[in-house]
Amino acid sequence: MLKTAKKVPPVIKWSGSKRNVASEIGKFIPLAKRYFEPFVGGGALLPFRKIQNGTAGDIIPELIALWNAIKLNPEKTANEYKKRWDILQKNGYAVYYDIRNSFNTTKNEYDFLFLTRTCVNGLIRYNEKGEFNNSFHITRPGIRPDTLSNIISQWHFIIKNVNFFNCDYRELIETAGKDDFFFLDPPYAGTKGRYTKEKFDTHEFYMQLDKLNTAGAKWILTFDGNAGCRTYSYEVPREIYIYKETITTGLSPFTKMMNTGIDVVEESVYFNFNPEIPLTAKSRNQINEKQALFSGFDMQC
Repeated sequence: MLKTAKKVPPVIKWSGSKRNVASEIGKFIPLAKRYFEPFVGGGALLPFRKIQNGTAGDIIPELIALWNAIKLNPEKTANEYKKRWDILQKNGYAVYYDIRNSFNTTKNEYDFLFLTRTCVNGLIRYNEKGEFNNSFHITRPGIRPDTLSNIISQWHFIIKNVNFFNCDYRELIETAGKDDFFFLDPPYAGTKGRYTKEKFDTHEFYMQLDKLNTAGAKWILTFDGNAGCRTYSYEVPREIYIYKETITTGLSPFTKMMNTGIDVVEESVYFNFNPEIPLTAKSRNQINEKQALFSGFDMQC
């Protein structure tokens, strides 16, 4: 098992990240022949895999390009961020929008890293044209280059034996065999437009889970849930999984950004095997002292 801190600082900010509960979920990752993450996003579970080698994929090209840059050339990745950050500090917020315009044409991975670290609440958001459209976080300067450089170095070590592919999740599932393990963190069921135009097809996804079962692979899935009064409930067919738990994963960045309140996010965790022990009560109540800071917001629907 990789030696990691209980909570690893994120190198790539990603909406819906399981960073707050990664160490808890990681306890239930079984020993396996091979490790897969078909929806890698911010890769929060990668530090907690129990074998060195791993395979991760995502359909967003710039995300995978950035993961490969961190893996293969961490010094350049850190320097590219510093170069953009220094210009931002010197010339002001217009630099952010110049880089955003450039990124929407080139999909350059270093522009992408800069945007995710300087946009409002680190929220990665695309419009219907596939353009990054979140605004500059005007009250914050963005993470300091020396701090990010240290985080990049840490993740370079964590992912040095992980292969990253820009592909549809089904391509990785097709390779599944007995005693493989898959951590699955797809988009919320029924959502569309946040990263791609297409709505996530739950029926097709359930068929793919059944393929994993037939292949003899084990999996953990974080899927449906709720954020405050908003429900994203698409129950996985009971015959596909064996065990289910609910965990609190954090506070919704969307309601925070829109100043409509602070919503607690709870998600369902499905297993196609019996974990040795249930998820702890702590993982279900992981809002901690942050919740008190926002107690003045209106939490009503």
